[in-house]
This record gives sequence, structure tokens and C-alpha cells, in this order.
Amino acid sequence: MKWGIMAQRSHRRQTGQLITPDGAPCDGVDQVHVSGAISLPVPVDVLWELLSEPVRIASWMSELHAWTGTTPDRVDADLELPAQVQMFDMLHDVRLVVTEYRPTRSWTMTCGTVAGIALGFTIELDRLRDNSRVTLRTGLHGQVLREADEVVLRHALQVGLDSNLRQLADLAEPEAITCRPPVAVVPHPG
Repeated sequence: MKWGIMAQRSHRRQTGQLITPDGAPCDGVDQVHVSGAISLPVPVDVLWELLSEPVRIASWMSELHAWTGTTPDRVDADLELPAQVQMFDMLHDVRLVVTEYRPTRSWTMTCGTVAGIALGFTIELDRLRDNSRVTLRTGLHGQVLREADEVVLRHALQVGLDSNLRQLADLAEPEAITCRPPVAVVPHPG
């Protein structure tokens, strides 16, 4: 499938301090992060609808299998959303917590109940001159990652993030996507 987005990537593995969803610090935990960005000729307010309404988030976020409880009309600060997420071909029942929220700009959701792994997912939206840029960041944290193959783990995360970017682009501008040639993937400074 052809898709015309500009993607930027960043891969990092580091040891540091993780603040878990319950606010407790967790020292010396391995962390793996990937990020990507797309620029779309779509108004910021249109993209924010796709990025902040739980029912619409489910249409482009590949890790989200289903919302398992009632969902509000919009993501908001300190919101807890019961969900099933798919990680490594397994479904996990989690409570996604919105830990950071800036209306029309960004939000971060985390969960810490996935087999000893904390998952963080951040979305940022920026207005450019003629376009809007969406940046997605995914991070995994946890002691269990110390034994994981870093290359395989990073690749799996990046495949999921790239899928999210493609699905978001397809939903945001279906006509423009099919008409434009693909743009090269370039490294994102990390």
C-alpha cells in the first residue's frame, strides 16, 4: 500500500528511573523507546478529534484491542480507561491512565500491569505552516526487558508504531494518501 507520510524514527535503550502510573519511582529499569512523526495537510482540530476521542483512538491504535468499560467522549487528565491491549501476540487487561494532558496539544497514557512491563504511549500535535505534525512515542519499561533481545523488541515496537501512523494518516486524509508517492523514512534525533 502506498502512503505519503514523512516518518521520523528514534531508538533508545537506557537504564534510568521510571515513574510508574501509581507515582512510585522504579530505579535501574531497562527502557526501550521508539518514536515517529507524520506531517499531514489536515487542520489541527480535525487531527485532535482523531487523537483525543477514545472511540476514534481505537480505529488507529494497533496495540488497543478493545475498550472494556465505558469510555468518555474525550481523553482528559487523570482519566482511567479499562482496556485490552495486545503485546507480543497476547491480550492483556489493563487500566490505561492519562498521566499527562495538554488540550489540543498532547497526552500520555501509561499502564503498568502487563506481565511486569510498564507501557507508555505519548501523542503530540503541532501546527506547521501548511500542515499539522503528529508525533507518536511508545516506551516499554521493566526488569523483564533485561533478558529481551533489544533488536527484536525495538523492531516489534517500531512495526506497531508505523502501523499506527499509517492508519492515522489513512483516516485523516484518505484522498491525499492515495495520490502522493511515499516519502523516505529518516532517522529521528534521539
